[in-house]
Amino acid sequence: MSQPVRNTLAELREIRALAKLTLGGYPWLLPQTEIRSLESPLDIDREVQAPQGIGAIALGGEWWPVYCLSGELQLLPQLPDSRRICALLDNGADRFGLICDQVETLAETPRLLALPACMGSPDSPIQALAPLDEGLGCVTNTEHLAALLASLAEGASGH
Repeated sequence: MSQPVRNTLAELREIRALAKLTLGGYPWLLPQTEIRSLESPLDIDREVQAPQGIGAIALGGEWWPVYCLSGELQLLPQLPDSRRICALLDNGADRFGLICDQVETLAETPRLLALPACMGSPDSPIQALAPLDEGLGCVTNTEHLAALLASLAEGASGH
Protein backbone atom coordinates (compact mmCIF):
# COMPACT_ATOMS: atom_id res chain seq x y z
CA MET A 1 0.00 0.00 0.00
CA SER A 2 1.33 3.43 -0.91
CA GLN A 3 1.69 6.07 1.76
CA PRO A 4 -0.64 9.08 1.64
CA VAL A 5 0.86 12.35 0.50
CA ARG A 6 2.01 14.50 3.41
CA ASN A 7 0.58 17.98 3.47
CA THR A 8 2.98 20.85 3.99
CA LEU A 9 2.57 23.00 7.07
CA ALA A 10 1.46 25.85 4.79
CA GLU A 11 -1.26 23.63 3.27
CA LEU A 12 -2.43 22.55 6.72
CA ARG A 13 -2.59 26.16 7.88
CA GLU A 14 -5.03 26.88 5.03
CA ILE A 15 -7.64 24.61 6.64
CA ARG A 16 -10.26 27.01 7.95
CA ALA A 17 -12.17 24.78 10.37
CA LEU A 18 -10.84 21.90 12.43
CA ALA A 19 -12.79 19.47 14.56
CA LYS A 20 -11.37 17.90 17.70
CA LEU A 21 -12.00 14.16 18.04
CA THR A 22 -11.09 12.90 21.50
CA LEU A 23 -9.92 9.27 21.56
CA GLY A 24 -9.05 7.83 24.94
CA GLY A 25 -8.48 11.33 26.28
CA TYR A 26 -6.13 12.33 23.42
CA PRO A 27 -7.15 15.20 21.12
CA TRP A 28 -6.92 14.54 17.36
CA LEU A 29 -7.66 17.39 14.95
CA LEU A 30 -9.15 16.77 11.51
CA PRO A 31 -10.61 19.07 8.85
CA GLN A 32 -14.22 19.68 9.83
CA THR A 33 -15.25 19.26 6.19
CA GLU A 34 -14.27 15.57 6.38
CA ILE A 35 -16.88 14.80 9.05
CA ARG A 36 -19.96 13.67 7.14
CA SER A 37 -22.16 12.85 10.13
CA LEU A 38 -22.19 12.18 13.86
CA GLU A 39 -24.02 9.01 14.88
CA SER A 40 -24.83 7.15 18.05
CA PRO A 41 -22.80 4.03 18.87
CA LEU A 42 -26.19 2.38 19.38
CA ASP A 43 -26.62 2.55 15.58
CA ILE A 44 -23.64 0.24 14.99
CA ASP A 45 -24.65 -3.10 13.50
CA ARG A 46 -22.10 -5.52 14.93
CA GLU A 47 -23.13 -8.22 12.46
CA VAL A 48 -21.68 -6.21 9.55
CA GLN A 49 -17.92 -6.49 9.93
CA ALA A 50 -14.95 -4.98 8.14
CA PRO A 51 -11.45 -6.33 8.87
CA GLN A 52 -10.54 -5.23 12.40
CA GLY A 53 -13.73 -3.13 12.63
CA ILE A 54 -16.31 -3.35 15.38
CA GLY A 55 -19.31 -3.18 13.02
CA ALA A 56 -20.85 -0.77 10.55
CA ILE A 57 -23.41 2.03 10.37
CA ALA A 58 -25.91 2.36 7.53
CA LEU A 59 -26.08 5.84 6.02
CA GLY A 60 -27.46 6.85 2.66
CA GLY A 61 -28.15 3.25 1.72
CA GLU A 62 -24.53 2.18 2.25
CA TRP A 63 -22.57 0.55 5.07
CA TRP A 64 -19.78 2.54 6.70
CA PRO A 65 -17.25 0.35 8.56
CA VAL A 66 -16.66 1.54 12.11
CA TYR A 67 -13.34 1.32 13.96
CA CYS A 68 -12.38 1.86 17.56
CA LEU A 69 -8.89 3.26 18.14
CA SER A 70 -7.07 4.06 21.35
CA GLY A 71 -5.66 7.54 21.90
CA GLU A 72 -2.35 6.13 20.62
CA LEU A 73 -4.19 4.93 17.47
CA GLN A 74 -4.06 1.22 18.23
CA LEU A 75 -7.07 -0.92 17.31
CA LEU A 76 -9.32 -1.75 20.24
CA PRO A 77 -11.38 -4.94 19.99
CA GLN A 78 -14.17 -3.59 22.19
CA LEU A 79 -15.90 -0.31 22.72
CA PRO A 80 -14.75 1.44 25.93
CA ASP A 81 -17.53 2.92 28.07
CA SER A 82 -16.13 6.41 27.47
CA ARG A 83 -16.94 6.29 23.74
CA ARG A 84 -20.16 8.17 23.21
CA ILE A 85 -20.24 9.22 19.55
CA CYS A 86 -19.29 7.92 16.12
CA ALA A 87 -17.84 10.37 13.62
CA LEU A 88 -18.41 9.25 10.03
CA LEU A 89 -15.41 10.48 8.05
CA ASP A 90 -15.46 11.02 4.30
CA ASN A 91 -12.84 12.73 2.15
CA GLY A 92 -14.29 11.59 -1.18
CA ALA A 93 -11.99 8.56 -1.42
CA ASP A 94 -12.01 7.05 2.07
CA ARG A 95 -15.16 6.53 4.13
CA PHE A 96 -15.43 5.02 7.62
CA GLY A 97 -16.62 5.64 11.16
CA LEU A 98 -14.45 6.32 14.16
CA ILE A 99 -15.80 5.88 17.69
CA CYS A 100 -14.86 8.89 19.85
CA ASP A 101 -15.18 10.00 23.44
CA GLN A 102 -16.20 13.43 22.19
CA VAL A 103 -16.32 15.46 18.98
CA GLU A 104 -16.32 19.24 18.94
CA THR A 105 -15.70 22.02 16.49
CA LEU A 106 -12.98 24.47 17.39
CA ALA A 107 -14.13 28.08 17.54
CA GLU A 108 -10.75 29.19 16.25
CA THR A 109 -8.16 27.33 14.25
CA PRO A 110 -5.18 26.79 16.57
CA ARG A 111 -1.64 27.65 15.61
CA LEU A 112 -0.12 24.63 13.87
CA LEU A 113 3.45 23.57 14.59
CA ALA A 114 5.78 21.47 12.47
CA LEU A 115 6.51 17.99 13.73
CA PRO A 116 9.83 17.44 15.46
CA ALA A 117 12.09 15.20 13.34
CA CYS A 118 11.64 12.31 15.79
CA MET A 119 7.87 12.28 15.08
CA GLY A 120 8.12 12.57 11.30
CA SER A 121 7.87 8.86 10.47
CA PRO A 122 6.32 8.23 7.03
CA ASP A 123 3.99 5.67 8.65
CA SER A 124 2.65 8.16 11.20
CA PRO A 125 -0.70 9.80 10.53
CA ILE A 126 0.41 12.87 12.51
CA GLN A 127 1.02 15.79 10.16
CA ALA A 128 1.38 18.66 12.63
CA LEU A 129 0.90 19.57 16.28
CA ALA A 130 -1.47 22.15 17.71
CA PRO A 131 -1.24 23.73 21.16
CA LEU A 132 -4.62 23.43 22.90
CA ASP A 133 -5.77 24.41 26.39
CA GLU A 134 -5.50 20.76 27.51
CA GLY A 135 -2.10 20.13 25.89
CA LEU A 136 -0.95 19.26 22.38
CA GLY A 137 -3.36 18.04 19.74
CA CYS A 138 -2.23 15.94 16.79
CA VAL A 139 -3.34 17.09 13.34
CA THR A 140 -4.24 14.44 10.79
CA ASN A 141 -6.89 13.77 8.14
CA THR A 142 -9.13 10.99 6.88
CA GLU A 143 -6.63 9.87 4.23
CA HIS A 144 -3.88 9.34 6.80
CA LEU A 145 -6.21 7.58 9.23
CA ALA A 146 -7.47 5.29 6.43
CA ALA A 147 -3.86 4.39 5.57
CA LEU A 148 -3.19 3.65 9.24
CA LEU A 149 -6.30 1.47 9.51
CA ALA A 150 -5.32 -0.44 6.36
CA SER A 151 -1.83 -0.98 7.76
CA LEU A 152 -3.18 -2.13 11.14
CA ALA A 153 -5.66 -4.51 9.49
CA GLU A 154 -2.93 -5.86 7.20
CA GLY A 155 -0.60 -6.40 10.17
CA ALA A 156 -3.32 -8.11 12.18
CA SER A 157 -4.07 -10.53 9.35
CA GLY A 158 -0.37 -11.42 9.06
CA HIS A 159 0.28 -10.12 5.53
